[in-house]
Amino acid sequence: MGTRYIEVNAGEFESFLKDHGFEPDLSGKEVVYYRQHEYNVNVLVLVYTSISTGKTSARDCGKDAIRVVTIFNDGNRSFGIGKFPRVYRTGSQEKIQERTLDRMRKAYSRGSTWIRENKCVCKKKST
Repeated sequence: MGTRYIEVNAGEFESFLKDHGFEPDLSGKEVVYYRQHEYNVNVLVLVYTSISTGKTSARDCGKDAIRVVTIFNDGNRSFGIGKFPRVYRTGSQEKIQERTLDRMRKAYSRGSTWIRENKCVCKKKST
């Protein structure tokens, strides 16, 4: 019996990401969600959703997976801090979101470690 890929409901997945403090951005035709780290606004967790702009579901089965990374980007320099295993769209929407949340937590934790190791605190300014 083969792996069962499912179509991820874009609206549900985007609500899940927003509920966890992520904001949408575009990278080409793909919707990418990001969250700034609490202790350094230049450290970001990115979630490449595999959802094309204007679509109600993720790309076709087997075409792509959800990717989560941690980066540093201060507008002048940009580089990777952490890359994590892909989240394949198998099982249920709930299971996919659980695995994505696990990757997001690991990515945020990697950002915390990088900030601590590099003594690089840069909090958001209060308004």
